[in-house]
Amino acid sequence: MDTQSAVVALVDSAVRLTADGPLAAEAHAIRERLDGPLRVAIAGRVKAGKSTLLNALVGERLAPTDAGECTRFVSTYHEGLGYAVLALLKDGSTRPLTFRRSEGALEIELEGVDSASMDRLDVAWPASTLRRMTLIDTPGLASINDENSLRTREFLALGEDRSSDADAVIYLMRHLHRTDADFLDAFLDRSVSNVSPVNALAVLSRADEIGAGRLDAMDSAKRIAERYRSDEDLRALCGTVVPMAGLLAETGQTLREEEAAALRSLATLPDEAFDSLLLSADRFADPAVEAVGVEMRRHLLARLGMYGVRLALTEMRAGRVTTASDLATLLLEASGLQELRRLLAEHFMPRAQQLKARSAVGAVRRLSRRLAATDSGGAQELDAEAERIEASAREFAELRLAHLALSRAIRLSPEETEEITRLTGPGDAPRRLGIEADADASAVTAAALAGIERWRGRAEDPLSDRLLVEAAEIVVRSYEGIYVATRAA
Repeated sequence: MDTQSAVVALVDSAVRLTADGPLAAEAHAIRERLDGPLRVAIAGRVKAGKSTLLNALVGERLAPTDAGECTRFVSTYHEGLGYAVLALLKDGSTRPLTFRRSEGALEIELEGVDSASMDRLDVAWPASTLRRMTLIDTPGLASINDENSLRTREFLALGEDRSSDADAVIYLMRHLHRTDADFLDAFLDRSVSNVSPVNALAVLSRADEIGAGRLDAMDSAKRIAERYRSDEDLRALCGTVVPMAGLLAETGQTLREEEAAALRSLATLPDEAFDSLLLSADRFADPAVEAVGVEMRRHLLARLGMYGVRLALTEMRAGRVTTASDLATLLLEASGLQELRRLLAEHFMPRAQQLKARSAVGAVRRLSRRLAATDSGGAQELDAEAERIEASAREFAELRLAHLALSRAIRLSPEETEEITRLTGPGDAPRRLGIEADADASAVTAAALAGIERWRGRAEDPLSDRLLVEAAEIVVRSYEGIYVATRAA
């Protein structure tokens, strides 16, 4: 039985053993989560741009964004056949909530629901972008309201001996603040049993605001992100760092013709008036300026930021952008959204089944501990099967291997770390082996045998510590898997 089938059987056993009992709903939720899309949490400090990024990834303005703390509760956004918002209460019950759209964003009425009894918000929305990935907006860390931050820490199981309720996390930071590093370090499970750098990405958010929104802001942000990517301490906490201007991405997908028309009008101003307009946000919103109403100019600032305004007007004035469609394309390209989506597709999605299965096994083990109070035999059955899966599954072993390498829990050369990252990553055998894409079967088996021999030597080296021996043995198993599969084919 393959790993996925074994995990499905384990979860089905949990559903059977808890049927009609107080843990039945929890077991069914684990089953639904295993069958559903990858659950990706968006986390970060207050006002890091989490809700804006979520809107950009969905392609609609759903999550509310304003000058205050918008996200008070953990809010899950998933694909639905229709539109619905539910309050999930701490006692396990649910209540449908009334909602409306205001400027595209959701306005949700709690309708007398006591915030103390609230656990989470559940938003079902018929958006195709949510088909492969459920997005989870979380309250800001380091919040003025400690209760809001606590909800995020509990959801992500920071500092707790249990699996997170997210399969992966996108962490937003304006710059690498000490609390950002503390969060990532807490999210990273140093016991190597749950999450790791293989399912955490960092986003340098609101990158367009660097240097007061100068036209070179995104170039500066790319250089900063590159510096962070070369930081070994940060690489031990997350897979990579990418700059992102979430506001541009959100606006690029929701741009209206009237907004583009207003920008076209501003682009035709005389040189002196045009240059003065772009000096600062205050100048751009100056009521004394006669071209285009002040309310529309303030609206454009809210939708584009100063960098977006300067970029749009400069390109329009040069004649390189004329239509709303052209402008939307420009904003999306400048925002960094396409690069982030590419990273998500390459970093998270190829491991989606492994990550979901790993989360399900952890959730079953947690459930079994609670089941022991009423059914010790059933709890032991679940725990033993979960342990067997964890010990024997090659996919879980490779997740653990990637964790050991990327988190620097073992000492490896840069070349060995790169080899392990490639070997445990997505792709066919030649890509994982680092050989020519059109290599024939004999070249594949030869490369696999060379890898087996090389890493067996590391495993048998008396100077290798326990973790390095374990990692070397997993590498050998991975190379053996490629060798056997190629010979069988």
